[in-house]
Amino acid sequence: MTVPDRNSTKHDQIEASWRERALNAGTGPTRTQKEVFAQRQRIGDLGGQFRDLDQMAPGESARQLTTENTALRHRVHQLAQEHRKLQERLEDARSSLRSTEKRIADLEAHLLERGLS
Repeated sequence: MTVPDRNSTKHDQIEASWRERALNAGTGPTRTQKEVFAQRQRIGDLGGQFRDLDQMAPGESARQLTTENTALRHRVHQLAQEHRKLQERLEDARSSLRSTEKRIADLEAHLLERGLS
C-alpha cells in the first residue's frame, strides 16, 4: 500500500481549484453579454421613443394635452352629476322604504288590535 504523496495531493487540490475557476469564468462573459444586449435593446427602445416625441411639433403636443385635459375634465363633471343623481335616487328609495315599513308596521298593529278585540 502506497501513501499518497503530500505534494501530489496538494497539486490535485490546486488543479481542481483552477479547473473550477475556469468553469466559472466561462459563465461571466455570457452573463455580461446578455446584460449588454439587454441594455442595448433598452437604449434602442428609449431612442425610438425620443424620436417619436421629437417628431411631434412642440405646440402640437401641448394642444393635444390641453384637448385631452379638457375632455377629461368634462367627463369628470359628467360623472359627478351622475353620482349626485344616483345619490338622490338612493336617498329617495331609502325614504320610500322607511315609509313603507312604517305603513306595514301600522297595518300589522291595527290587525293585532282587531284580532284581540
